[in-house]
Amino acid sequence: MSEKLSTYPQLSGHAGYNHSSCGYVGNFSRALRQSRRKMALQVEFGKMWIVTNTKPNGGLAMPYTHLTLPERKVICSMRKNGYSQTKIAQALGRNKATLSRELRRNTFPKRKYHPLNAQIAYKQRRKRCQRPIKLRCPHLKSYVERKLEKTLSPEQIAGRLRHVSHPTNPAMWISHDSIYRHIWKDKANGGQWYKYLRQASKKKRKRRGSEDKRGQIVGRRMIDERPAIVDKQERLGDWEGDTVWGCDKGGYIATFVERKINFLCAQHMPDRKAVTLNRAAANAFKKIPASLLHTLTVDNGKEFTEHESLARRIGADVYFAHPYHAWERGANENINGLIRQFIPKKTSLKNLTQKALDKIVDIINNRPRKKLNYRTPNEVMHEAIVALRT
Repeated sequence: MSEKLSTYPQLSGHAGYNHSSCGYVGNFSRALRQSRRKMALQVEFGKMWIVTNTKPNGGLAMPYTHLTLPERKVICSMRKNGYSQTKIAQALGRNKATLSRELRRNTFPKRKYHPLNAQIAYKQRRKRCQRPIKLRCPHLKSYVERKLEKTLSPEQIAGRLRHVSHPTNPAMWISHDSIYRHIWKDKANGGQWYKYLRQASKKKRKRRGSEDKRGQIVGRRMIDERPAIVDKQERLGDWEGDTVWGCDKGGYIATFVERKINFLCAQHMPDRKAVTLNRAAANAFKKIPASLLHTLTVDNGKEFTEHESLARRIGADVYFAHPYHAWERGANENINGLIRQFIPKKTSLKNLTQKALDKIVDIINNRPRKKLNYRTPNEVMHEAIVALRT
């Protein structure tokens, strides 16, 4: 919407007009100062207009902060008519530092300032200052997509690149936000990369009280009796245990997670008997040195009723979390959630083989972790075992 401020006679031959300049310079400084950049100046064929930037509802729109071509035309004309930088800045409602910077950047050889040349130079600088889209690099894009296929999260991919894979090559660094933008843009174009993200589909439920209405496990030692060093996560060898159920109760997975590095051991079980659980635990810890088995904290499932036999079999002290306090075994619960990415709820575990389960465990143990400075649990556990043997 345009509001006519003043109309001048044909500019050709007018005292205030210069054919070699860019427009009419008259007594409009006061009007522009009052606008305080809420209005944009437009010079057009012998007429002076104030174009008011308005929203559809009539309110004033946010002013554009960079100099526009019409303003550059005014700068050119007023300079040729002998106005100082301060006066020109006041006329435009701009800070004089803005005007000084404009002239310094866009005054070309022989001290000439031309608005069209200045506008072209401005647009070129704007293109150069835009953030580059790093995933245009084929090598980086290929790396990111390979890791997405391995179910790594964008944060894990970005951290691994910066801290492990390419710590000295900033060209191969990328933020997890950039990876997410790539994924959502790909999805908008009909792509499938978003399907590799872990979806938070689990419904939250209220935490219940600590009263256990099931039969009590005889002789259990509660988590309160566990050594304080376990909570500090300063040593390897403190584990958490749980059981993942199939939909038809025809198959189960015994999971054991090391608290400090989140290293996972898992065994398939045909049933949930205590004897079966103890045998599965012994098989799971078969390759773990005895010096890396200090404690095991489990929930109150009936598969742990023979905990004393379990403790003797694996050579670790067994402790029980409080009933319905899953957060006391947070590492184990988190890893169980990762397993559910491959084996969703309502999936039967009857036909799950140990070989197939080992592949899932290997994928999870080879995911870089932020708490490990983006190294993997496999790498840290391997180093610990090698150090014990030397």
